[in-house]
Amino acid sequence: MKNLWQNLNIFSWGLLGATLVLQPTVAQAQYIQRSFLNPSFEQPVFSNSCYIQVDESQIPGWTTTHSTKQGTASCATTGFTTLGHIIEIWTKGFNGVNTATGAGNQFAELNAEEASELYQNLCLYQNETITFSLLHRGRSKPDIADVANFLIGLYTDPTATVFGKFSTTNNGTVTAQPVAQNGATIPTVTNNNAGNGWVRYSGTVPYTGASANKPVGFAAVSTGGGNNTIGNFLDDVQFAGKPVLEFTASSGGAAESETTPTTNPPKLRIVGLVPTGGISVPISVSGTAVLGTDYNTTSGTSTFNITIPAGNYDGSDATSVFTIPFTVINNNVPQGVRTIVFTIQTSTSFFASSTTTCGGSPTIASSYTIYDDDFLSGKVWDDADNSANNTFTNINTGSETGTNAGGLLNAILVDSNNKVLKTTPVAADGTYTFLNVPLNQSNVKIILSTTAGTIGNTAPATSLPSNWVNTSPLTTATFNTATNISSKDFGIEQLPNTNNVTGSTTTNPGGTNTVQVPTLSGTDPEDGNLGSGNSFKIVSLPTNGTLYYNGVAVTANQIITNYDPTKLTVDPNIDGAITITFTVAAVDKAGKEDPTPATVTMPLTALSAAKPQLILVKRITRINSQNLTSIVDGRSDVSPNAANYVASPRDTDDDSSNTWPTNYLRGLINAGIVKPGDELEYTIYLLSNGLGNATSVQICDLVPVNTTFIPTAFNGLTPNDGGLSGVDQGIALALGSSTPTAYLTNALDGDRGSFYPANETVPSYCGANINGAVVVNITRSPDLPNLVKDFYGFVRFRAKVK
Repeated sequence: MKNLWQNLNIFSWGLLGATLVLQPTVAQAQYIQRSFLNPSFEQPVFSNSCYIQVDESQIPGWTTTHSTKQGTASCATTGFTTLGHIIEIWTKGFNGVNTATGAGNQFAELNAEEASELYQNLCLYQNETITFSLLHRGRSKPDIADVANFLIGLYTDPTATVFGKFSTTNNGTVTAQPVAQNGATIPTVTNNNAGNGWVRYSGTVPYTGASANKPVGFAAVSTGGGNNTIGNFLDDVQFAGKPVLEFTASSGGAAESETTPTTNPPKLRIVGLVPTGGISVPISVSGTAVLGTDYNTTSGTSTFNITIPAGNYDGSDATSVFTIPFTVINNNVPQGVRTIVFTIQTSTSFFASSTTTCGGSPTIASSYTIYDDDFLSGKVWDDADNSANNTFTNINTGSETGTNAGGLLNAILVDSNNKVLKTTPVAADGTYTFLNVPLNQSNVKIILSTTAGTIGNTAPATSLPSNWVNTSPLTTATFNTATNISSKDFGIEQLPNTNNVTGSTTTNPGGTNTVQVPTLSGTDPEDGNLGSGNSFKIVSLPTNGTLYYNGVAVTANQIITNYDPTKLTVDPNIDGAITITFTVAAVDKAGKEDPTPATVTMPLTALSAAKPQLILVKRITRINSQNLTSIVDGRSDVSPNAANYVASPRDTDDDSSNTWPTNYLRGLINAGIVKPGDELEYTIYLLSNGLGNATSVQICDLVPVNTTFIPTAFNGLTPNDGGLSGVDQGIALALGSSTPTAYLTNALDGDRGSFYPANETVPSYCGANINGAVVVNITRSPDLPNLVKDFYGFVRFRAKVK
């Protein structure tokens, strides 16, 4: 931090020899700025004897009009941004240039890579007079000056006001005395008055514009060498009007037992430069409290002064706030509530104005309430982690705060007959206080209720607002009243909310494969967003799938702690297109769960609409009147003449690895020798065995040669399937059954089946129709639009051996 003694000697406002006590370097964004911050460019600290060009964001307080450039440097650049609106900083001794006597180690060059302006935004008040000071030095010529302007506004703005022009060579020669403009007063100066080629200029500026934040700074005009990329060194600059102050708050208070107020006493906040000797802030007191009886001031009268030491104050709590000194008189006399009003009186040493909004209305009065110390008090805590655990101990932990549950909560003091002694709303910060409590009352208690009690009436029932639950009891244990009872605290907290979630449509993987459940989430007023790492309760399980967490099946009402979204999966119990749903409730850090569980919805489609599969197995199931009920395993590893031979790969179609119903495939593959006139029954079994639903399923079976289709095989049998009445029925159909579910006509009518005599045109998928063909439409809208996985059935007809 640079020593600014020389710079500030002019900052007196009628005093001689102002000095600086506090020099802030970084502006507090929430407060106005009344003086230059980092006025000597000492922050950040750069290497010794070097230069560096860095973005304006690297130099606290300062902004530049310089265009965006890639800066260069001889200083170490690690940790600094050199691309941007550059500001050039030199350190003492680089290129033989030293700082002015006592002026620190660093200074700025206005002409970094072009003529530019360095400025800060300051809060200016209409019709105030402002004092300024700066060190200026030329760079390149001992006989031709570098020239810079001091101005309010940006030099690119035609409304900017120039107040001074300064002309200095590199050996401190003043080629032209400073030019004061627009009402400014700038005394004449001598050459090299600050040493090492530097000249200090100072003066006063009248500001007549509207009260507002304004750019105040220094703009390069010309350089001695004529090169706009070098010139106009600047250091130890300051520009400040009177400081601004107000109270930090309009009210505060505490019990009278707090004789030296520390909880929330009235405080002054100051922003700006205070000159040597400090300033006095006159304060007056009024209100219902009685001076000398309820409180005392430092002067013992209703007016006194607060001294603010010399310094440059940025408004921050740590350095710029001063507590009003007074004492409270404690006694044992019930006096009720009393108020002291502290008021800032006018003064020529400061502006009473807002410290947060330039020109805004100030808080010039602050009331302090003295509460009678014959009180009973406590606090309702938002016990987010349930540390109370249904007790009155360890209620407040960590950063938990007080609450009044949205302004709906009352604290009620109840006597031994359950009658209301005192009632009061709980304050927004959770505190409550019963004043003037009768002493020596036995077996009283305090309750919380959303219903305000009426003194003398029966106490209302304990209650909390919607979505709040208690972590401590809502009724204290009984106790006896006495003086100054405090810490009758309670714990409550809000319940979480669980978000409904619908996963994006995904593919049902089939089999025992699992699908990841979409991420569970919720919110909690105390804990914020809930998700990974939090707890969730699986309230109900899906009816068509099995939930797993980390590979272990989840049970109903199981609470998953430290939830990892990647570990919660579901195995659909049904392959194909289904929707899986289950319910879940978020559990907050207090262990409280959402009473209205959310629904997780997972729409699943068949693995692939292009990959259905249909298995067909044909058997002879009857010869003449003899049903054939044998179960035969077709094999390719036996002799082709064997009765159970089936060529590969169709030999596995009847295997148990496929999901045929048990003992469904009755009949023979080879029924042996038959003779003309024998009647044979053929059954074509079907099974949907793909990963997707089978659609548009039609079966065509050619009547074996040397046989003749029997068109009347199933005449008179029911049920039918919408065919014409009286037409021969030669086809039987079973859908999801081991017995026929419909008997079909041979005609092309309204049912699913038809018979095509030999040589008639058949659907192309049948092949050559040389002996007749049986065709059945298995699927049909709307009753059976597709065959889901594991759907089964058969088509059956009979033929006579020729």
